[in-house]
Amino acid sequence: MRFLVFLYCLILTTGANTTSYAAAILLHQKDATVWLPSQLISGQVKDFKASEITVHQNDRTFTVKVDALGKFLINVDLQYTANKIWLTAMHNGKQVSSAILNLTLGYQPVAIVKPFAVIKGNKAVLQHKLINNAGEETLNYKWTADSGNPIETVVKTDNGETYVNIPQKDGVYYYTLTVSNKANTVKYKTYVQRKGSNLRAFEIAADNVTWLDSAIIYEITPNTFVKKGTFDDITKKLPEIKRLGINTIWLQPTYKTEHGGQGYDVIDYFNIRKDIGTEQQLANLIIKAKQLGLRVMFDFVPNHTSINHPYAVDCAKYGTNSHYYNFYQHKNDGVAYSSNYHVSEAGFVYYFWDGLVNLNYNNPEVQQWIIEACKYWLNKYDIDGYRFDAVWGLNARTPSFSKRLREELKAIKPDFMLLAEDKASDPNVFKQGFDAAYDWTADTAWVSQWAWQTDHNIRKNLSIFNYTDSLKRVGLLKEQLYADNTNSDKVLRFIENNDVPRFIATHNLEQTKTAAALMFALPGIPMIYNGQEIGSTVHPYSGKAIFSAANGIASGDDKGLFAWYQTLINMRREHPALRSKAIEDVPVINSKSVIAFHKWEGSEHFIVVANMAGNNVEVKLDMERCCSSLPRDKLCFKEVLNKNAFDCIKLNKKDNLVIPINGYQVRWIQVANQ
Repeated sequence: MRFLVFLYCLILTTGANTTSYAAAILLHQKDATVWLPSQLISGQVKDFKASEITVHQNDRTFTVKVDALGKFLINVDLQYTANKIWLTAMHNGKQVSSAILNLTLGYQPVAIVKPFAVIKGNKAVLQHKLINNAGEETLNYKWTADSGNPIETVVKTDNGETYVNIPQKDGVYYYTLTVSNKANTVKYKTYVQRKGSNLRAFEIAADNVTWLDSAIIYEITPNTFVKKGTFDDITKKLPEIKRLGINTIWLQPTYKTEHGGQGYDVIDYFNIRKDIGTEQQLANLIIKAKQLGLRVMFDFVPNHTSINHPYAVDCAKYGTNSHYYNFYQHKNDGVAYSSNYHVSEAGFVYYFWDGLVNLNYNNPEVQQWIIEACKYWLNKYDIDGYRFDAVWGLNARTPSFSKRLREELKAIKPDFMLLAEDKASDPNVFKQGFDAAYDWTADTAWVSQWAWQTDHNIRKNLSIFNYTDSLKRVGLLKEQLYADNTNSDKVLRFIENNDVPRFIATHNLEQTKTAAALMFALPGIPMIYNGQEIGSTVHPYSGKAIFSAANGIASGDDKGLFAWYQTLINMRREHPALRSKAIEDVPVINSKSVIAFHKWEGSEHFIVVANMAGNNVEVKLDMERCCSSLPRDKLCFKEVLNKNAFDCIKLNKKDNLVIPINGYQVRWIQVANQ
């Protein structure tokens, strides 16, 4: 009995000593790169009591209270970039310390400013609105006129008002606002545009890029542009791309990816993927493009990251204890397209590809992270825009974010293009702040249905032009051509892209030329996918090279398409009527396989006629309502596109225009007075 009592006392003594030895301060957070300066740290003291603890943050110290349960919350304002944080408290005359928490602020906070101008007669008063002053430091502001303005202007300040007198010469006049404090300097920009007597200031929330109407985009897939190529191989072919008539190139993702390919499984937004070149090679490409007068757009991936992104890996490993858990979507929110949700074993929500997991834009840190990534490449290379991949998902989940993104990017560069991979048929896409969007139908059951596409097939391009019932092709095309055209000038027009099988692989040459000619006769932004201009049949998903590194682009064209696209582009540039939003149907009297429509801008008029079947026909058009502002007896109709063109055809006595047209042919007929 005495032995048992002794043993019991020994256990109690040992237990007391163990408890004293185990005194600790526990932090619930783990080391992380964070994307907001203000962070909340939680923890608790273990096996001892303390009313307060001391917080050490780099060379700064302060105290926080501990509640009766030993728990505490700490609000810290992080410094850029590294922050070492640890906690101490006294217990039994000894100091108890926590482990060190390393938090890295991933960006340098700067003052967010919106520059703008107010028009007073021929004077533009330059003003700004401070959105956020990081660090609450004193800011200095300075306005300057850009050296590339149509005419040199001088910024003046009088009685506290900063202004500039805008000359009478037409054009866009840019003004830069430099904002500085002790820590950093950032530049913002706005513009004033003169057209004749009209002078208007850029409205950041509403105005599209000034070059929207003239844009011709060429999409480039860097990893298959040539076999085992780099950015240098693209740079070498830029003069030929320019000769084609292109004025804007779009590079598919150039950021670090897990698996390469087209590059949409991003694992690092701030570094270049090495398999396609170096940052210097990319810089050289952009410099060369700008020397040639080509704008450069990057492809940005905001909807998701790779499941192998370090943040997703950390989240999968630590679950809710990961700083990045709330960076990702884990629940079904029931919004548009949620019927396409899937949930991975690790609890990530994704759409169609289990390796691409959705980001959570309800988290302010995610918003800041993605905005900083977008700003990084804009500031580094002065690029001209982004195509935002799968942004239809982001827009559905968090529709407010894109407005913020737009304002922060366009405050830096007002002529910066925001192209949404989303439905141009949905007016909300433009209300959310995008300049342009895809030529997709409004059907939400099929996320990415191209307007001229009839059936989904990953291997074949099934369109209106090869629809089995040729007599129904015209009706299907009319449904798309004469739909609500409110935003038709903001539609990205294409017959191929990186997700659509090659058009010519499932259509004949004549159908391909017809589709291209119709595309270039419509309002919006025509786009050519690399290889389309030579009739390449290489599927975008195949990973096969498109061009030869040793030979020019046109050398691979045995179909005459390079010259065809040159003609379409040059004529579209020359004739504003072809780009105009104005469009009306021209009745076809004697053929169900032919469609005709009238395009005009000012005094310029065109009749576009397309034969959707393979047989030649002499078609009769009812011109009674067409071109009513022009004198009927002097009207002359001249074909300008094809080799078998006609110089001048008059209306017959019944006000009909009778013209021959081959099977699968498009005619661009210019209307003139003679």
